[in-house]
Amino acid sequence: MYKSYSFDEIKDKLDIFKKLDDEFPIFEDGLYFTIEKKDDVIGYACLEKKEENYYLKRIFIKKDSRFKSHGKKLLAFIINKKIKKGSLIIEKDTPIDGFLVKLGFKKMENGSLSIEDVEHKEQRKKEGQKTVISSIFWNIILAATKISFGYIGKSRALLADGFNSLSDVATSSGILLGIHFSNIPEDEDHPFGHEKIESVIGVIMGIFMILTSFELGKGGLELLFSGEKREIPEMITVYFALFSSVVKYFMYKQKIRVGIETENSALIADAKDSRNDIFASLSVVLGIIFSIYVNPIFDIIISILVSVLIFKEGVSVILDITDTILDKQDVEFVHEIKRYIYDNTDIKNVHDVMMRKSGDKVFLELHIRVPKDMTVYVAHKISDDLESSIKQDFPSVKNVIIHLDCIID
Repeated sequence: MYKSYSFDEIKDKLDIFKKLDDEFPIFEDGLYFTIEKKDDVIGYACLEKKEENYYLKRIFIKKDSRFKSHGKKLLAFIINKKIKKGSLIIEKDTPIDGFLVKLGFKKMENGSLSIEDVEHKEQRKKEGQKTVISSIFWNIILAATKISFGYIGKSRALLADGFNSLSDVATSSGILLGIHFSNIPEDEDHPFGHEKIESVIGVIMGIFMILTSFELGKGGLELLFSGEKREIPEMITVYFALFSSVVKYFMYKQKIRVGIETENSALIADAKDSRNDIFASLSVVLGIIFSIYVNPIFDIIISILVSVLIFKEGVSVILDITDTILDKQDVEFVHEIKRYIYDNTDIKNVHDVMMRKSGDKVFLELHIRVPKDMTVYVAHKISDDLESSIKQDFPSVKNVIIHLDCIID
């Protein structure tokens, strides 16, 4: 159980904390966080707030409870749940520097350790949510206008494009849920985090696109071979198709920018769908014009082509995201990691480098060779330093597992 206390709340328990740790810090404006099991205090952390930043004054875990990740869990709780803005700073070197670096703290020029601007982790979520909410709003507008005027203006192509926009509302809503759940911090049941849910949402979106294309294509083919009299679309439908292509262009630019910046695979997939919608709407314009001035059959043919385009993009989205789910290796990134190690360390042999991606985060595994007579302490220090350096210089890397092999004579 994690608990938080102000100094006023903790005053009644000072004897307990002094007995736990005779160096227990007392700050009247301090923030205290504990990890407890029933009435037993396992450990605590004390923070002092100055302006926008928080300073870790002391963290302490009972001796018989150390090496059970309690300190890591307590700090993760503070960072993920309690600090909403600013940086968490440790002003001087501590015996647990290595432990803190593994948690994401970075060395500052003055020797302090800091997790800079812990609010930054929320920016990806907020930027993605803002983009998707905007997409939902505009797709509702486009779906309502295109379906209404497709029906009134007797254009099956515009009607099909309207239902395509309606499907985009559903998929964007799914992405919105994905962004929310993927940003839930890692916990004991999900130690690698929840980022992969973005890929799951992306696949669902691709399936939804395929089902939509099937229904649109089926209706168009039935009408094409039915022998029914074909109505000539009204000219007003052209203007709504043009309006749709312009709106979709700006939606595509916004989604692809945010998707690439935040490495959100579901948002990138949605951007590709919006890009296809631009061509779909322009095809509708041509289909309506040809239907008016040449033959009404073009309106039906274009509606079928729109469904084929939606189907193709749905398959493409699923295949792209499946590569992520199946942990397809980014060969260029793997080579970059190897070059980084060879260029910046004395390590002569790096092999079996593997990676897997979860949302915008990369998890690395690699083997390095060290002399067989090297002590465990020195080898472990080399491994720790390498892990910290990779995470420092490659912000997308969330975790690194390094296996030590010996150099064979």
